[in-house]
Amino acid sequence: MEMIKWKRRNRPDKDAFDALGKNPLDEYKNFSIMSEYMTPMGRIRHSRETGLRPVNQRRIAKAIRRAVGIGIMPSVHRHPELLEMEMNRRADGWNRRNL
Repeated sequence: MEMIKWKRRNRPDKDAFDALGKNPLDEYKNFSIMSEYMTPMGRIRHSRETGLRPVNQRRIAKAIRRAVGIGIMPSVHRHPELLEMEMNRRADGWNRRNL
């Protein structure tokens, strides 16, 4: 029983890209697919969240980096002005609580 919790998690044999017969590197121009594998802050999601095989997780990460490098996708999904306003609101709330 004790050994069960130390057993390695099985990696998926197939994922969405395998089922569709697509290579994630070829989809770097498709903003909707790329944005599904990114957080709202623009970071690449972990494989636990995406459910992709390790090979396709590396490929999707490379495709996202490629799209960001070319300028197709923003490096941060949320607009910098919105992030700044949000940070100012938090800072104002923090200052009011500590006065």
